[in-house]
Parts: sequence; structure tokens; C-alpha cells
Amino acid sequence: MQHVCMHAHVPLTRLRLGPQLSPSHLQALTVQMDPLSIAASIVGITAPTLHCVRLLAEDIGKIADAPDAVTALRDDLVALDKALTSLKTISDPQWQSLGESTIDSAKTTMEMCVASCDKFRTALARWTRHSSGDGKLSWRDRAAVGFFKQSQIKSLSEQLQSCKATLGFVVSSATL
Repeated sequence: MQHVCMHAHVPLTRLRLGPQLSPSHLQALTVQMDPLSIAASIVGITAPTLHCVRLLAEDIGKIADAPDAVTALRDDLVALDKALTSLKTISDPQWQSLGESTIDSAKTTMEMCVASCDKFRTALARWTRHSSGDGKLSWRDRAAVGFFKQSQIKSLSEQLQSCKATLGFVVSSATL
């Protein structure tokens, strides 16, 4: 039985990857709010971003014999999850003190994070399409993921680390 992505109606692999989020879902959440609800606005964006990060981490975790570069992505995703979770601790007065440009930067960073994770999840589903549903990679998929797709894996890792650094800076600035 194939799972269908509820947002794009795209069949997913037999590894049973979860549904995807699109940046348009986040854009709908970034409506201008009055200054007293900035934290609520950020939490409204943070929640679907966390969901997307966790879905990708779960998808990677389902691959029992994933190459080291892929499992290292899970570490990046866990670190990003912590940075996103810490955004929820920033109060409205702290957000107001950061200013609109920092708020916009945090929102843009989360939108880019969702786009990157969704793009990688789609690619991962394509790369593992020859594998069985038990989480073991076929020799063909192992070669594709372990050797030929290293540049995409490295690129996502760098993007995730950049997102984590940006969000960490926002949290550090707010809590000074």
C-alpha cells in the first residue's frame, strides 16, 4: 500500500515516508500581527517547521543501514529541533526588543528550512524507491545515496547548520 502525500498528492516510497509541508503553508501563517502577538506568530510558524524537521528525522531513522552521511543529517536535525524549540521561550517583549528585521529573519530562516527539508524528503523518496519496506537499502539505492548523492547531502547539512546558527543567534540576542 502506498502512502500519498496529502499536500502534493505524490506517491511516496515503500519506506512509508510521512506527509510533506510546503512553504505556502508557512506563508499563510506569516500574516502581520499586532506587536502583542509576535510570539504567537512565531510559534505559529515554529510548530509546522518543527513538524517538517521531525518528519525528515523520522524518515532517515527508518533507513536501517543508512550511510554515515545520511545518519549525520539526523544529528543536524536534532540540533535544529532544539533551536526551534528554544524559539518558543522568547516572550513578546523580547521579540519586540529584537526588532522587525530580526523577526523577519527568523521567519525567513524557518521558511527556508521547511523548503530544504521538503525538497530533501522528496529526493530521499526518489533515491530509495528500489528499497524494500523493511528499511534496508537495496544495493542500487545504497550506491546512489552513499556515493552519488553526497553533494546534496552535504548541501542540506550546511543549510541545516546555517538555520540552527541563525535561530541560535536570535534566541541568544533575545535572552541577553
